[in-house]
Amino acid sequence: MSAIGHNNPLYKIVSTHYLIAGLFFLVLAGMFLFSLEALSGHYFQPKILAMTHTAALGWGSMIIFGALYQLLPVILETKLYSIKLAWASITFFVPGIILLVYCFWIFDPGRYMQIAGVLVFTAITLFNVNVFFTVKHKKQESIFQEFIITASLWLTLTALLGLLMVFNFQYSFLQKDHLHFLRLHAHMGIAGWFLMLIIGVSAKLLPMFLISEYQKTHLLSLSYYFINAALLLFLIDGYLHGMSFNTYLFLLLGLTGICFYLVYIFRCFQSRIRKDVDLPMVKSLFSFVFLAAGILILPFILYYHLKNDAFAVNLSTLYGSLIFMGWISLLILGQTFKTLPYIVWVKHYEQLTGKVKTPLPSDLINRSLLYVQSFAFLLFLLAFISGFLLNSFTLKIIAAGSLSATALSYFSHLIVLLLHQTKTEDYDHI
Repeated sequence: MSAIGHNNPLYKIVSTHYLIAGLFFLVLAGMFLFSLEALSGHYFQPKILAMTHTAALGWGSMIIFGALYQLLPVILETKLYSIKLAWASITFFVPGIILLVYCFWIFDPGRYMQIAGVLVFTAITLFNVNVFFTVKHKKQESIFQEFIITASLWLTLTALLGLLMVFNFQYSFLQKDHLHFLRLHAHMGIAGWFLMLIIGVSAKLLPMFLISEYQKTHLLSLSYYFINAALLLFLIDGYLHGMSFNTYLFLLLGLTGICFYLVYIFRCFQSRIRKDVDLPMVKSLFSFVFLAAGILILPFILYYHLKNDAFAVNLSTLYGSLIFMGWISLLILGQTFKTLPYIVWVKHYEQLTGKVKTPLPSDLINRSLLYVQSFAFLLFLLAFISGFLLNSFTLKIIAAGSLSATALSYFSHLIVLLLHQTKTEDYDHI
């Protein structure tokens, strides 16, 4: 991480991704407020599709791109291949997401949506080229590297299928119906991109943050093979036969892989030297409760789907909400204020250490904004899940207001951190 302090262009590209992701989070909160009625309907409708892609691309993937530009040199102990490629990627990515989300919102699956799809796919391709050549510089392979590379490949395949689906609206060349491919597209993104990437990065960072001595990675290797096997089998069987009893077996296989990862994290937590766990880490660890909740819903979705019961649609919407707004969002909200304060600290204080009295990275965090964000998001989760289950419009309004408060406090905190000014006190010379 320390390279960021001496390489100002890297700091700029990372902070730009964080800021833009924060803006998309604000937009997502606003869209949520104007889509409360849609949340009770089918997931294949304009507003839900617009929100999902805002969450997956503008919020989740945008901040992951920025974080990876910072973290890859740390995890792989090498340098980022190209700052210019990173800027080229975001130059295509931002307008592509905006145009794509707008086209979904008004549901105009024509030329502009196709242009948006090409822009997004180009951005993802450039990002993956950067990741590939960065990893190539690493001489000794590791399981963390395998997770990151594989996640990037799944992201490319997810984007490619999404692009084909966009063109299929007009030209109808895909042999099966759109909903069939939408299920494959969604799970390639969730399990292939987000899950694989989060496991690879968190398995390296969480032990660092917890100061854990546990270094046995055989559990991660088992997790890697089980999850990828489950996803590949699901995609092949799902394309050929659709959802069937076999899907239960693939789900069990994938769940076994996730359990291997969770056991690894538990052992890291168990062997940690730092016994106190700060609020950002609590949120990061707690986020996996929502991943578990989403996974537990999957068998019921499959059960009602096989019975052709419409309740499967409602459960699918809840599943997506738990994954994107529970697991991924809570993890981002926690990890932002574990990684970004260190980036800012390195930029301002690294070369001053030992010469003047400097604060710790955690001292740069605004505690008031952190507590407001945490409380607001907890209220959002409680109100939204309760409102969804009880079909209460009042609770959904409370949830929308709480999400807006979360996004505002999160973005304000980003600004406060990135505008931080160096303040030091000289040591007393002996």
